[in-house]
Amino acid sequence: MAEQGNDESTFLRGMAIFAAAVTVVLYLFGLMLVGFAVSEVGSGADSTPMHQCRYALDRPGSAAVDAHEVQYMPPRVLCRTTDGREFTSGVVPSWLNPTLAVTFAATVAFSAAAFVQADRRAAARQAASRS
Repeated sequence: MAEQGNDESTFLRGMAIFAAAVTVVLYLFGLMLVGFAVSEVGSGADSTPMHQCRYALDRPGSAAVDAHEVQYMPPRVLCRTTDGREFTSGVVPSWLNPTLAVTFAATVAFSAAAFVQADRRAAARQAASRS
């Protein structure tokens, strides 16, 4: 029969791997969205400035969009107006980056817990072998 500590360690490692996989998938999804949006810029008539910047809900009223900036950490596209103000383009859904933060934190927490559990098991085995 398996030890209780072994089951806990396996569970923690599995959860860490699952959380890491979800984080990677979400991050790649964000990069894909940013990449598709940026690939359309400059390829045809009426493609500059970026459509997502010109028609964004966060766009300041009558401000003209001048440029965009791509950020990969976290994935997003910032739009800049001629007067220097910045706003998000809405290319990446608003729920994606907070979800990325939560899944990354879960990965770190589960990994740390798995390491602590493994260290405790190793110390217990070492103490048992000395006795």
